[in-house]
This record gives sequence, C-alpha cells and structure tokens, in this order.
Amino acid sequence: MFGTKESLKTLPWLFGRLVFFMFFLSALVIGCAEPVRQTISRPIVAPPLEVETIFGEATIGDDRSKQAAADIKVPNLPHDGPLTLDDCLNLAPRVSSSIDSADQGYVGAMWTRWRAITDFLPTVDTSYGVTHNADPINPMTGARDQWRWTASVSQPLFTGGRNLANYLLSQLGLSTADITRVQAKEDLLLNVKQAFYGILASEKALAVAKTTVVNLSSHLNVARNFFDVGMVPQNQVLQAEVELAKAQQEQTNRERDLTINKARMNILLRRAVDFPIKIKDELGHPRFPLGLDDCLQVGLKDNPEIQLGRVAVESGAKNVDVARSALYPQVNVNYNTNAVGLNSGVNDQTDWNVSATASFNVWSWGKSKADVENSKVRLNQAIDALDGLENNIKLEVTTNYENLVSADRNISVAQKAVAAAAEDLRMVTERYQEQVATNTEVLDAQTRYSEAQYEYFSALYNYNLSWAALERTMGRRVTTVGLVELPANRPSFKVRDINLP
Repeated sequence: MFGTKESLKTLPWLFGRLVFFMFFLSALVIGCAEPVRQTISRPIVAPPLEVETIFGEATIGDDRSKQAAADIKVPNLPHDGPLTLDDCLNLAPRVSSSIDSADQGYVGAMWTRWRAITDFLPTVDTSYGVTHNADPINPMTGARDQWRWTASVSQPLFTGGRNLANYLLSQLGLSTADITRVQAKEDLLLNVKQAFYGILASEKALAVAKTTVVNLSSHLNVARNFFDVGMVPQNQVLQAEVELAKAQQEQTNRERDLTINKARMNILLRRAVDFPIKIKDELGHPRFPLGLDDCLQVGLKDNPEIQLGRVAVESGAKNVDVARSALYPQVNVNYNTNAVGLNSGVNDQTDWNVSATASFNVWSWGKSKADVENSKVRLNQAIDALDGLENNIKLEVTTNYENLVSADRNISVAQKAVAAAAEDLRMVTERYQEQVATNTEVLDAQTRYSEAQYEYFSALYNYNLSWAALERTMGRRVTTVGLVELPANRPSFKVRDINLP
C-alpha cells in the first residue's frame, strides 16, 4: 500500500517521470510554431483553388515551401511606361494582403468541411500505460508494474440529422468563403479605380492651377506696367498680387492632393509611397450602355453582399436542423479491446466486446426546445437582414446610376462653360490692355475660367468614379458594349430562392 515506507520511495520516481513527460509534451506543442507565414496543406477532399496572390503561391500554392514563404517578392510591372488602368487592376490583386486573407479563409473553410465529413466516419481511440503498485501484484515474481493497452472504435449510426446538417452548413461556409473572396477583390478593384481616377483628376486640377498662376502673373505684370506710367492706381496692382497669392496657394494644395493620390496607388501596388508613378490619361467619357432597370436586376442577382445574405439564410435553416437533432435519440456502435500484462508486451490477458448504444435525453427542462426556438429566431433575423440588404442594394444602385447620369449631363454643360469662359477671359484681357475694362473684370473672368475648368474635370472624374462604384454595387463589370461575362472561376451559388413578404 502507499502508506508503507517502501511505497513512498517510489513516489519521486513516478513524479519525476511525469514532470519530464509533461515538459516534453509542452515543448512539442508550444515550441514548434513560429510567428511567421506558415505553409498550409489542403484536405484530401477539397474543391479546386486558384491562387492569385504572391503570398498564396508561397503558402497554399502547389509549389509552396518555407523558403518560398520567406522569399516573397513583389513582381515587376511589364513595362516602364505610363501605367494603364488594366496594368493597375492586374497587379494590385497579385500583391494584396486582403485577397490573400480571403484565400486563406477559403482554405480554412475547406478544413471545416473536412471536419464535418469526419463526423460520418468511425473514430479510433487507444491508450497505453503502466501502473506501479506499492505491493507486488504477483508474490512469486515480485512484479509491481501492470501494463495496460486499450483500443476502441466508435461508429455513429443515427444522430438525429445533426451530422448531415453540419455537413450542409460546412458546404454553405465554403460558399461564404468563396463569396468573400469575390467581395475582397471587388473592393480592391474599386479602391484601385478610385486611386487611378484620383491621380488623373489631381493632375488635371494641378494643370489648371498652374495655368491660373501663369495668367495671373502675366496680368500682374501688365498692371504694374500701367501703374508705372500712371495709367492705373496702385490698388489694382495690390489686388492682382492678392489673387496671384491665392492661385499659388491653390497650386500648392493641388500638388499635395496629387502626391497623396500617388501614394495611395503605390500602397495598393505594394511599392514605396514615394515611388515615381506615371498614369496614362484614361479620364474619358464613354457611353454607359445599361438602363436603371437592368442595373437593378443585375445588382440583386450578382452583388456579393446579396449572395452572402442568401447563404446566411440557408445557414440559418440548417442551424434549425442542428438544434432539432437533440430531440432525437443518438445511436452508436462501439468495439472495445483491452489487454493487460506484467510487462511491456501486454500479452497476459486480452478481451474484447462490441456494443450498440442508443441514448436519448428524456428531460432537460426545455433546454433543447430553447435551442430550437433560438435558431428559428436567428433564421427570421437573417431573412429580415436579407430583405433590408436588398433594399440597400436597390438604393445604392439607384444612387450610383443617378450620379452617373448627372455627371454625364454636367460634362456637356461644363464643356460649353469652359469654351465660353475662355472666350470671355480673352475679350476682357484685350479690353483691359486697351483700358476699356477694369482690373476687377479681368480677375473675375480669370476666376470664372478656372472654376469652369475645375467643374469640367470634376464632372469627368465623378462620371468615371460613379461608373466604377456602380460596377461594384452590381457585382459585374460593364463596357461600352454591355455586361462583361463572369469569369469561369467565379463561384456559382446553389441556394434556394428566398421568398420574402
């Protein structure tokens, strides 16, 4: 017995080996992972995955390795000339950490799906150990150690539909991860377009500001010459100097905006913020080929947020099935084997048994019922959220479309205003040189001309940006000839149509 002196001597032996085993196990579990990018394996049963980023190629691609994960390099652009919008749209997803995060989430959803599959399969458990007793087990041999090996196999036969519902949930989780990948890419492409058009608009605005400074400098020289010969009072010179100072301040502000927009684009392309960047002028005015009804129809069908909402409703329905499974009995078949021996071979005595077990929770004070009702509440909330989401998408599509139409009309008006303001400035400047117009008239004409140019380029910028925002809300690209077909790797969403009141 453990109360004897001899048995107490064995306690340090057992305790020391137990501490050593626990220390070894802790070092094995905790000490292996490093806070660096890890290569990720894919399950045996896994849908295809097209890796798009340089990070994903190093961690979840076919040629992944630790060295590849450590030597991630940003690809070079195909040419050194001005970047087109397509150049930026092609490079940005390759170097985007948000796209990589969505890809990693898709692989995680694959493993969740595999985990759901394993619930249908038998599980095997085994244990092997030794017990050191204070008194000899066999008085003839004096053996104190008893070795034991056990193994069991368990196969679920009926779980009330829980395993099937969890599997269908994991399938929906895979669809959700796929939609999230599309969502991340659509958001990134919109950011790239905003930065691209922002650079072009800033360059146009800076060119207008520089022209304004040149014109006002020229006017200041004329006013000074007239003042020197006594043809105009000094206040006209001072007024021209004030307007020139304002124009110079405006030029500085426009230079700041251009620098910020270039830094934004460089960050999206994963380059230094001050990297020299040139953009090809694509701030055009093509005709938008779709009407509002077409945009609404496409948006309600292909918008990623709408797709996520529909999958959330489907997931809510499956969660109701999972909760209901607790109301049914659970049936399992188990095989157990047990071997005992006085040495590590464990060959003295062996037995086995097979059992079938049906378990059923008879009474738990309504706990299972509460779970079912809560799952129904969450399903109804998901349906309500989808209804609200569809209304929001309708409003976003309508808003972006009307912004596009408004900017389209403003472009035509602004073009005429620029031509009229330029002619007005020319006539007033000539009249001032003949001293039949005042200094104020010249400055006002210059202000009108500058504002007309700003309005024109602002309308162009808003038109292109509204087009990009409308594409994002619709979930589809649009060209002058119509909708662009969805890519082959775009996920197909096989979910039921949700009938909303």
